[in-house]
Amino acid sequence: MKTKKLTAWLCTLALVCSTAAGTFAVENADWPQFMGSPASPGITSAKTPISAAEAKQEWTARYTVTSEFNGSKYENNACGTPITVGKFVYFTVSTGKLLKVDAKTGKTATSAEVAGVPPYFSEIAYGDGKIFVPQQTKTGVKISAFNSDTLSLSWQSPEIAHGDVPQQISSPITYYNNHIYFGTYTQDSATYAYTSGVFACVDTKTGQITWQQANDKAGYYWNGSAVLGSAIAVSDTNGNIVSYGLTDGNVMSTVSAGGPVSSTLCYAQGRLYAAVNSGYIYAVKADASGKIDAGTAVKSQMLGNSITSSPVVYNDRLYVAGSGYGSTTPFTVLDASTLKTIYQIKIHSQSTPLVSTAYSKDDGKVLIYVTDYGTANQDGTFEKGSSSVYVIEDKPGQTKGSYQTLFTPSVSQSSSQSLTPSQDGMLFYFNDSGTMYAIGKNAPLASPKTGKIPAVYGVGILLVSGAVILILVKRIRQTA
Repeated sequence: MKTKKLTAWLCTLALVCSTAAGTFAVENADWPQFMGSPASPGITSAKTPISAAEAKQEWTARYTVTSEFNGSKYENNACGTPITVGKFVYFTVSTGKLLKVDAKTGKTATSAEVAGVPPYFSEIAYGDGKIFVPQQTKTGVKISAFNSDTLSLSWQSPEIAHGDVPQQISSPITYYNNHIYFGTYTQDSATYAYTSGVFACVDTKTGQITWQQANDKAGYYWNGSAVLGSAIAVSDTNGNIVSYGLTDGNVMSTVSAGGPVSSTLCYAQGRLYAAVNSGYIYAVKADASGKIDAGTAVKSQMLGNSITSSPVVYNDRLYVAGSGYGSTTPFTVLDASTLKTIYQIKIHSQSTPLVSTAYSKDDGKVLIYVTDYGTANQDGTFEKGSSSVYVIEDKPGQTKGSYQTLFTPSVSQSSSQSLTPSQDGMLFYFNDSGTMYAIGKNAPLASPKTGKIPAVYGVGILLVSGAVILILVKRIRQTA
């Protein structure tokens, strides 16, 4: 009888322990590519800093290249967009290196030589234990894969060109299910028009091209793709959205967003969302097979004069910023189903929003992070606060903006960058001075309002519970 009671006690205690463990478990993922995961683009569950009082600069480092214009030399940004995997941050510098940096300290763990890194928008990705780095050559674009632990070279893909026309690359690399997908472009030097491009798929085990589709009329500048299921969709710089079979590259559907697009598509709630350069959002229903129903297309009102930010959708609300130089488009929150504007905030940002759901358990609240694009003075210097980080608070039913400046960089400059989170909630970005910033959190203070138990107490509960279990097990054995 005693044994049965003790066994019941153990079951109850085990349930308490498992509940406690579940309460304090961290379910944050890495940020292995632009916009994070194709399954939930732009969304993280990491506990990012919630206010300026909590945020602190963990480290900073500057990476620049020397350029010359009209006989004068000046320093220019050399950073590529960072990604986070485990305890490390990876990014390229246009001097020809791939860096693996300790996320907490900023110290370089190791590096690799990489020739031909795109000078401005180098968008790398991680998958299958490899870091995929785009390179430009005189004859085309290729991808090199490096072992994520050692940064030793695993393979290099064949070069991609459009006939005899060499290509360039600035679009994000999308990793999904042992393959990477990316677009290239050719730009007319006189008109700046994007005249051609190639959308390609590379096998991440072999480095060989699985399939590629040439585009004779447009390119893929900042155009990133969205995984639908067994298909992948991408827009081109003319605004055409095409879905392809993931493994064979067969064209599944084609629609037009009605204007040029230079951003990454977002697939959420059974719809594809595109930010059109001229200042509105386009949405259309699509299914997992790649079928796009053109008859379901809807457009928002004009949100401003320019958008190159990629839209992010969460809980039937769409978040999008504006564009860079000359843009007057504010940060906008829209109803994701109707594309009606809910409210706007006068923030000049080109960022793709980073949405943290870590604080949404009680009322659905999310925190959204974007960078300030920056304002230049007449002498070419930038106003203090340029490229600061803003944190915006939003929740269901909210109709007015609420935001604050989370972080102000030590070097004022412009920035078109989005924020990259780590598993433990650190934020990483750089501005056009070539300065990389790592934003962490100050030690948390007690919160009597919430009554929530700090995580350290949870650990204590687990330890004490474990000790009690051992004692009870011993008693069971003695009475058995």
